[in-house]
Amino acid sequence: MGTEGIFAAALAEHEAGRPEAAQAGYRAVLAREPGHPQANNNLGILLRRARRWEEAAACLRKAVAGWPEDSGVRSNLACTLGDQGRVAEATATLRVALALSPEAPGSWFNAGNLLKSARNPEGAKAAYRRAIRLDPDMGEALSNLGDSQREEGALTQAVDSYLAAIRARPDLPQPFVNLGEALKDQGRITEAIGILQKGLERHPDMVLMRSNLLLALHYSPWIPPGVIARAHAHWNERHARPLFDGAKRFANDRDPDRRLRVGYVSPDFCHHACAHFIEPLLRGHDRGAVEVLCYATERRRDGMTLRMEALADGWRSLADLDDAAAAALVERDRVDLLIDLAGHTAGGRPLLFARRPAPVQVTWLGYPDTTGMPAVDCRLTDAVADTPGESDGWHAERLVRLPRGFLAFQPPADAGPVADLPALANGFVTFGSFNSLAKMTPEVVRVWSALLARVPSARLLLKSPGFEDSAVRNAVHRDFARRGARPERIELLMPTESVADHLRAYGRLDVALDPFPYNGTTTTCEALWMGVPVVTLAGRHHVARVGASLLAGCGLDELIGRDEAGYVEAAAALAGDLVRLSGLRRGMRTRLESSALLDHHGFARSVEEAYRAMWRGWTSGGRA
Repeated sequence: MGTEGIFAAALAEHEAGRPEAAQAGYRAVLAREPGHPQANNNLGILLRRARRWEEAAACLRKAVAGWPEDSGVRSNLACTLGDQGRVAEATATLRVALALSPEAPGSWFNAGNLLKSARNPEGAKAAYRRAIRLDPDMGEALSNLGDSQREEGALTQAVDSYLAAIRARPDLPQPFVNLGEALKDQGRITEAIGILQKGLERHPDMVLMRSNLLLALHYSPWIPPGVIARAHAHWNERHARPLFDGAKRFANDRDPDRRLRVGYVSPDFCHHACAHFIEPLLRGHDRGAVEVLCYATERRRDGMTLRMEALADGWRSLADLDDAAAAALVERDRVDLLIDLAGHTAGGRPLLFARRPAPVQVTWLGYPDTTGMPAVDCRLTDAVADTPGESDGWHAERLVRLPRGFLAFQPPADAGPVADLPALANGFVTFGSFNSLAKMTPEVVRVWSALLARVPSARLLLKSPGFEDSAVRNAVHRDFARRGARPERIELLMPTESVADHLRAYGRLDVALDPFPYNGTTTTCEALWMGVPVVTLAGRHHVARVGASLLAGCGLDELIGRDEAGYVEAAAALAGDLVRLSGLRRGMRTRLESSALLDHHGFARSVEEAYRAMWRGWTSGGRA
């Protein structure tokens, strides 16, 4: 067969979705004709998809050399250079591509992506709009325009862009994913669940979409824990179980008492809500008992990253590795216990754990439920967040209940002092919540409206990223008004410029209200640290019991409502006793400092004891 025949066969494999066979065919072409521009271009595209950036860039440079007048090839090279973080070179390459073909929508789309990664949102939106003008049915550009709008808080515009992308290209999965997230950001949980389910009908093998659906299910008060558990089991059967046959031998030293190599996998080794709970454990670990390796799944780095990197014995980036390559790296590192800190949330790598690269695998912190995977041995929790009995049956993992709570919190350094009780100056009590709109379900609005009716002089202060959008603000006011809460009693705050400003905003609250069924975690800890008592409603499963766990650990059991009436009563009682509120506020930091929540070393010891028991279980031939 001639060179062009081999290329045609490779192209057919490529178009049929068989990348390995296509790669082999393109390499056969290049063995005969190293400068073949189409083979270099197509192989570069496949290598880029496999995150093999250097090889991809080398192929695409050869393609450009052999086909210098083709703007598409230069555009592909620019994308690959952008993936590598070589922004200046990528920009220069793309400028040439646009000069060659200024009316090429694909190049404008790539320009938008490059500008977006360079944190030039206005430039990115302009480039996407230029691509859409040139090709109104370019679903990818419509979807990415929606992403830019969503990131700046223009949620209504983002929803419109995603819907347009779906109309233009119903075969694309990403607009369904992104539309589900935008609807969730607006608090439209039922609609978000519906659109993700519709997307899965079209794209049943898209792992990310099914993981996003799993997380979205937790926000709805109408979906019982047993149904959510079955959805996780279905995710495992479709996506995870085929990756591991259960037969694996590990070369790890089976000494039950030696120092353990513990690997933490997370996208949140940076300024993120979860980092306030990761850092205390890393800092508190006994380095004589454990060696700590951190596996970062995202490229983002900041001051908190540097702090946590200094606390680790080893630091690895998984950002440019697919799950198979990441699993191979973990195996080479001879990790004894691999700890998942993200589950089915953004940046999580559940299919890394599905391959079982470590003898003992554990999930903790970032995701409020089971992974659904029997390949993960244990989940760290406590007896309040997951009451023994029924909750065990909702998990693929064995629940390991830590004796003094499943979290330790690192208060933010720039918190500032606790403000005076605002009710004393205002003459009225201010209830509030700084949680995401996704957690503010119609049931939450109904109960908070009932609380405002119970305390007629009170105000409600809400702060959420969704309030950047005027249509969202209007919808929230309408929801409360339908339940008798006038708009002038409800103030909506947009995000603040800095963490310090965000924390100062707690100084305007007298009583914080925990949403349900999806409780706050970081917001609850922040409120308490800023002196604000939090009232929570304890539900049936973990996502609805985190607030109860945190408050019980601080000796604030009286603020845990067992039903809606109890929740309203607890909040109203606080509002009616300013002496008690003032005393709680003044003493809250002292209370926290003497609680398990801020006992970082004690928490680390309890985690290490749990790890040791799991390890001994594995070395003895049983399950961790």
